[in-house]
Amino acid sequence: MLVSPLAKKYRVGWLEKTQKRVGITSAMIGHIKSIKMSGLSKHLSDTIAALRVQEIAASKPFRVMSAVTSSVAQVPLLLSPVLAFGMFQGITAATGQVLDPTRMFAALSLITLLAQPLFWVFEVVLDLSAAFGAFDRIQSFLVKSTRDEYRMIEVANTDTSTAVIGEEAGLIELQNFRLLASHSISSNTSHNLTAAIDVEDATFDCSPDRSILSNVTFTLSSGQFALVIGPVASGKTTLLKGLLGEVPHSKGKVYMVRGRLSWCEQTPWIMVSNLQFSHEEKSQAQHIQNQTIRDNILGYSHFDQDLYDQTVKACELEEDFRQLPQGDFTVVGSKGLALSGGQKQRVKDHLIPLFSCKALARAVYSRPQIALFDDIFSGLDNATSQRIFKNLFSSNIGLLRKWKTTILLATQSVDFLTSADHIIALGREGKIVEQGSFETLSTAGGYVQSLKENKSISVTDAGQDEISSESAAEPSVPKVEYKAKQIEAKDDKRRQTGDSTVYKYYFGSIGTLFIVTLLGLEIIWAFLQSFPTVWLEFWSDSNAQGHNRPGLYLGVYAVLQVVGIFWFALLIWFVLVTIAAKSGLSLHHRLLSAVISAPLSLFTTTDLGAITTRFSQDIGILDNNLPLALVITIASFFGVLARAGLLAASSYYVAISFPFLAALYYFLQRGYLRTSRQLRLLDLEEKAPVYTQFMETLSGISTIRAFGWQKQAILKNHQLVDRSQRPFYLLIMVQRWLVLVLDLITTALALLVVGFAVKLRGSVSVGLAGVSLVQLISMSETLNMLIQFWTSIETSIGAVARIKQFAEETPNESLWGENQEPPVDWPNRGHVVIRDLEASYGDNGDIKALDGVTLDLKPGEKVGVCGRTGSGKSSLLLSILRLLDPSSGTLSIDSIPLNTISREVIRSRLITVAQDQFVLPGTIRQNIDPSSSYPQGAIIEALQAVNLWNVIDARGGLDATFEEDMLSHGQKQLFFLARAVLKKDCGKVVLLDEASSSLDKETEQLVRTTINTHFKNHTVISIAHHLATILDFDRVVVMEKGRVVEVGSPRELLQSPGRSRFKALWEANSRGAIDGE
Repeated sequence: MLVSPLAKKYRVGWLEKTQKRVGITSAMIGHIKSIKMSGLSKHLSDTIAALRVQEIAASKPFRVMSAVTSSVAQVPLLLSPVLAFGMFQGITAATGQVLDPTRMFAALSLITLLAQPLFWVFEVVLDLSAAFGAFDRIQSFLVKSTRDEYRMIEVANTDTSTAVIGEEAGLIELQNFRLLASHSISSNTSHNLTAAIDVEDATFDCSPDRSILSNVTFTLSSGQFALVIGPVASGKTTLLKGLLGEVPHSKGKVYMVRGRLSWCEQTPWIMVSNLQFSHEEKSQAQHIQNQTIRDNILGYSHFDQDLYDQTVKACELEEDFRQLPQGDFTVVGSKGLALSGGQKQRVKDHLIPLFSCKALARAVYSRPQIALFDDIFSGLDNATSQRIFKNLFSSNIGLLRKWKTTILLATQSVDFLTSADHIIALGREGKIVEQGSFETLSTAGGYVQSLKENKSISVTDAGQDEISSESAAEPSVPKVEYKAKQIEAKDDKRRQTGDSTVYKYYFGSIGTLFIVTLLGLEIIWAFLQSFPTVWLEFWSDSNAQGHNRPGLYLGVYAVLQVVGIFWFALLIWFVLVTIAAKSGLSLHHRLLSAVISAPLSLFTTTDLGAITTRFSQDIGILDNNLPLALVITIASFFGVLARAGLLAASSYYVAISFPFLAALYYFLQRGYLRTSRQLRLLDLEEKAPVYTQFMETLSGISTIRAFGWQKQAILKNHQLVDRSQRPFYLLIMVQRWLVLVLDLITTALALLVVGFAVKLRGSVSVGLAGVSLVQLISMSETLNMLIQFWTSIETSIGAVARIKQFAEETPNESLWGENQEPPVDWPNRGHVVIRDLEASYGDNGDIKALDGVTLDLKPGEKVGVCGRTGSGKSSLLLSILRLLDPSSGTLSIDSIPLNTISREVIRSRLITVAQDQFVLPGTIRQNIDPSSSYPQGAIIEALQAVNLWNVIDARGGLDATFEEDMLSHGQKQLFFLARAVLKKDCGKVVLLDEASSSLDKETEQLVRTTINTHFKNHTVISIAHHLATILDFDRVVVMEKGRVVEVGSPRELLQSPGRSRFKALWEANSRGAIDGE
C-alpha cells in the first residue's frame, strides 16, 4: 500500500518523458528529408539526446523504488530462518533442548518453500502498479469526448435525386430521405433535398475562443463543380475539413447527401504497410512490407482493370510508370520519399483510406459522389496541372464530371475559374465575400474581378467543342504489367544459434570497469546465498559433539543474512540505476547517430515504422527488461554453481551423475534456445507492423473517416495484433515445457540423494544430507529463475541485436575526403558551377535522375528551374545539398568542390526553404531560430518581412507554443521563408523548393518582393511550378528527363519567335494549351 502509489506516480512520470522523446523522434524520422535539407539534423539530434537524458533522470525514482522493493522481497527468505531458530532457542532455553539437524533442515526446507512465493509477490507489486498507471493513462484517453458529428448525412429523395453514374454503370436509385446523423431535425425543417451539399449559417472554430469561418452559407447541387478561392489563411482548408466533420462546429447546419466521399488533402499521404491479407498470407511474417504505387491507388478497394486504367490516364501517371523500372509495382517507401513531390501528390489520393490526404488517383478510383480537393495542383507543374484538370474536371471529357460527381476544389490558381459552375470566394475575415458563377462575379467588382484584372484568365474549356470524337474517346491505356521484385529471404543461422558479438556490443556500452564490478558483486552475493546453509551444518555438527553455543552460531547466521539483504540491495541498485542508465544512453546515442548520418536513400527503402520501433520498443526493452534480467540471471548462474558445489561436497556419489546431467542440460538448452531465440525475434519483428499501421492511422485519421474506412482499419489492426501475439504465446508454451522438464530432473536428482542417504546412512553425515536436500530445493527454484530470466535476456538481447545491426550496417552518408573546413564566411560570393553532373536513384542506379547537367550560375544571379513533374528539378536541388550523390561530374560553390566539405556544413551554410517543412517541437522562437543565434528584434523584423508578425503576436508572440493548427499551410510557407530571411547573412546561396506553391497571387507577389529585397545580392536557385514566380529572374533552366534542355532569360525566351521549351510551358499555363508540353 505504501509502495504502489509512489511507484505508479514515478512510472507515469517516466512514461510521459518516454512518450515525448518517441513522439519527437517519430516526427523527425517522418520528415527527415526536409530536416536534412534545412540543415537542422544536428539541432534535432541534440534535442532528442537531451530528451533522452531527461527520460533517464525521470526513470531514476522508479528504478530506486524497484531496487528497494527487490531488496525487501529478500527479507522473508533470509530473515524468516533467523527468527524461527531464534524463537526455538528462546523457547527451549529452559528445557535444554538442542536444535538437531532433523529439526533444523526440515524447518529450513519448509521456510524456503513458503518464502519463495513471497519473493515473487513483492516483485510483481511494481509491475502491477506500473500496469495500473498505464491503464489510468489509457482510461484518461478513452473517457475524453469523441468527435461530435454535427453534419446531417442524408439520402436524397428518389423523386428528385436519381443519380446517373456513367453510362456503363447504369442507374443507381437512391433510397428515400432518412436522417443518419446523431442530431435530430423536426419534420418541418426546410432545406433543399436535391442538393449534394447544403451549408446554412455555419461557423467553424479552431478553438473555443477562436473562430476561423463564420456565417458560411452555400448550396451545391449533385454533379456541380465548385471552386473555393481566397487569400492565404482565409479558411479554405478549414471549410473543406468542416464538411468532413474534422473541424469543431459551433452553430449552423451542414447537410450532405449520403454516398461515397473522397478527400484529397494538401499534403500527400503515402500508405506504407500492406492493406489486405489473403488466407495464405496471414501466416507469413514477410507479408508486411512497403507498399507499391498500385497498392496505394487501390487502398481497400477491389481491383478493376478498366477503372484503374482510366484513373492512371486521367492522373497523368502513365509517363511516370514508364520511367520507373517496375512501373506501378514500384515500392514508394515510407512517406513516399522515393517519389517526387508532384508524383506523391498525384498518387496520394488513391492511397488506402487511413490517413489524411486523398489525392487524385485514390479519389478518382473510389468513384465518389462527392469529392473534396485541397489545392491539389500546388505540387505540380503548370502543364501537368492543366492536363490533369482537363482529364478530371473539364465539362466535356472530365472523368469526374462524366460521373456526375459533386466537386469542391480549394485552389490558389486563377486558371480554372471559368470552368467552375460555382465559385465561393473567402475573405481574410473568415467569411464568404462573394459566390456565384464566373460570368456573374467577373463583373461584380469583387475578389474574382480583381483576379481577372491581375491576370488574363484562360478559358480552359475553350475550344473543347472542336475536339474530335476520336480525341474525346481517349485511347485506352496500354495494359502493361510489371512484375514485382521478389525479395529472397536468407536463412540467417544467427536466428537459431545467436550471436556472441551482440553480448560484447552490449557489455561494451556498459564499460569494462562496470562489468568487473558487477561480476564481483554477483560472486559475493552467490557466496552470501549459499554459505549460511553451510554455517547451519557447522552448528548442527557442533551440537552433535555436545558444544552447545547457540548464541555464537545464531548471531553469525543472523549477520550473514542481514549482510545478504544489504548486499543484494547494493547489487540491484548498481544495475538498475547505474548500469541501466549508462548502457541506455550509450545505445540510444549510437542508434540516433546512425539515423542522423544515414543517407536519404535509407528512408526511401526502409519502413519508417521499423526504424521508429527501435527508438520505442527496443529502447524500452533495454530500459525495462534487460537490467533486471541481467542481474538475476548472473546471480542465478553463480547460485547454481555454488549449490552444485555444495551438493557434490555433501554427497560424493551424487557427483557421479553430474557429467550425465551436464550432457542432458546441454542438449536441453541447445534445443530450447534454437526454438525460443527465433520465437523471441519473431515476437519483436511482428510488433513493427503494428506500430507502423498505428502511426499511419493516426496521421491519416481524417482520410479514414472521409472514405468511411474505419472498420477496415480496425480490422487490419486486429489482424496485426493477433499476428504479433502468436510468437509470444508459443514462447510462453515453450517456457512452461522447459520448467516442467527441469522440475522432473530435479525430482529425479532428489530421489537419488535420498536413496544414497538411506543406503549409506552409516557413512553419510546427517547434516550434510540435510544440506544436500535444502540445496536441491533452492537449486530447483534457482534453475527456474535462471531459465526464466535468461529467456528475458535473450529477448532483450534481440533488441540489442537489432540496434547493433542498424547502427553497424546503416551506411554513413559522409564519404572519405569530406573533411575540409571551408572559410567561416563561405559561401561569400555564391558562384555555383555544375559540370556534367549525373545521378541516379535505385539500388543499381537504374532510375536516372540527372543526365549530364552543366550550369554556371554567377554570383547574385536569380535562376528559376522548371520542367514537367519528375523532370529532375528536385534532384538537382538534392545534389547541391549532397542528399543525392552524383555518379559522375563535379559541383562547386565559390571554387570549393562540395565533395570535399562536410555535408552538415553545406546544409547549414546554404539557406534552404524546403517544400515539406518540419515544425520543431517548442515555441515560435525555437522554430524560426533553432540555434538561438538572433536577437528578438531581428526575428520580429524577419516575420514582418512576410507579413506574419501581427498574426503571431496576436496568438501569443514568439514564446507561444507552435501548435499544428496555429498557421495555415500557406502561412507556414511564409514562416519558413522568414526563417530564411533571418539567416540571410549565413551565406550567399539560397535554395527555394517551390516556396509559393500554396499561395494566392497577392502573397506570391509578397514572396517575390521579399526575395528581391532581402536576397538582392544572393544567388537564388528556385524550383518553380508556377512560372509567374520566376518571370523576373535573370535566367530560367528548363529540365526534361534529367537533362537541361534550355537556358535563358525568361522574358527573352517568351518573346523569341522560334520554338522555346519555356515558352511552351508558359503557354500551357497562360493559354490552357494542354495538349502538348
